[in-house]
Amino acid sequence: MGKPSASPPKGSSSSPAASLEMPPPLSSDRQPHEPSHARYFDQDVAELGGDDLPPLYTEHEDFNDDPRPYDPLLPPSRDNDGFETVYPFRRDETTAWYLDARLDRDPDFLAHHIDKLAMIPPRPFVRIVGTHTDKAGGGSCNDKNQSRDTQEVTDFEIEIELTHLFYSDIRSAQAWNTLHTAGNFEKVRRGTVLATRAPGFGGSGGALPEEGVPGLREWCRRYCASRCGLKCFTMERRVEGYDWEMLRRRLHGLVQATNYRGHVKIDFPVRHSHVHVYNECRINRWRLTKWIATMFTLSLMFVFTWPYLFFMTRRWETVTAEWRLSEPTAVPGRRKYVSMSEEQWYTMWAAAMQRAMLERRRGILDQGDLERARMGLGRGQGQGERGEGMARTVEEGVEAMGVVNRSFGWGGDSC
Repeated sequence: MGKPSASPPKGSSSSPAASLEMPPPLSSDRQPHEPSHARYFDQDVAELGGDDLPPLYTEHEDFNDDPRPYDPLLPPSRDNDGFETVYPFRRDETTAWYLDARLDRDPDFLAHHIDKLAMIPPRPFVRIVGTHTDKAGGGSCNDKNQSRDTQEVTDFEIEIELTHLFYSDIRSAQAWNTLHTAGNFEKVRRGTVLATRAPGFGGSGGALPEEGVPGLREWCRRYCASRCGLKCFTMERRVEGYDWEMLRRRLHGLVQATNYRGHVKIDFPVRHSHVHVYNECRINRWRLTKWIATMFTLSLMFVFTWPYLFFMTRRWETVTAEWRLSEPTAVPGRRKYVSMSEEQWYTMWAAAMQRAMLERRRGILDQGDLERARMGLGRGQGQGERGEGMARTVEEGVEAMGVVNRSFGWGGDSC
């Protein structure tokens, strides 16, 4: 037991003196702070200049009292612009419904609201689903003593989001999007129950011919001026600029390359595609309340209410937000793409999609799947190493199953 050292070793982090050591003063003309133990008592510390203080939380747009998570694809909010004060009454994957009296009586407020919502992109997806028919409850389809009921079995269901393809620069949200209004020869609902052309262009007779093509604010003015008891203003977000049929054929070939023998469905759903603004009234609140709609459906009262709502609601479906993935060039048959073409996208995702099919995946593929597919191709060329232990065994087993499936075929109907 020797005498303890008067000064601890330099740089020791376990020493109390080291843990309470104060940082150097902020400037040379300030007095040193009080000893460190005094900082834990109710004593005033030296005042800091305005430049030394961090900004208040209210000065940050990213740290306000809005409970919603920050979305970089949403349009930037401005104080007193009226946009953030209108929230959807109800929404699902494809549609948002709005109910607000200000949207019924103020055409400028409605036009500003629609213009802001047009800046929010739709969310296009590629969806590939493989199914086959099997006997319900298991057993053999040739067994005559069992039930002949069959069931549809999903072998894989994968989705890939394409929203990022709208942007040439995702940080600055540079995209090719335009707000359009319906032309006079287009058959749409113009404050009517059924779709029609503009008056004077083959539309409803008796009305004055349309002079020019109305813009967004003119349609908003007509909507707000209407005295109909039930009315709805709609904006649709459309995705343009891709050859979806060509991409569908390429994806069908990709599925067939796995020797899959089941039923394949390939579609391109678009989420966040519609915005409906209903006028504020009790009937519209009831029709948009989910439990009330469910009650009317289960009680079969919709047989009477649906015709009433259909024929009594006047609709304006004259505004479209067009989001383009490509545009034609001066050279016939050639297009200019925002980020990548259909062929480039297919080449990038083909290996990941094929791997997900053979693994019988169900869900959305992301960048991690791209990376795993790239690493798998690298291992096939002698690069990289597999995991260790159980992970390596499982990975090798899955790959072996994929090889067998591609050799003998898989996913065919059992019945």
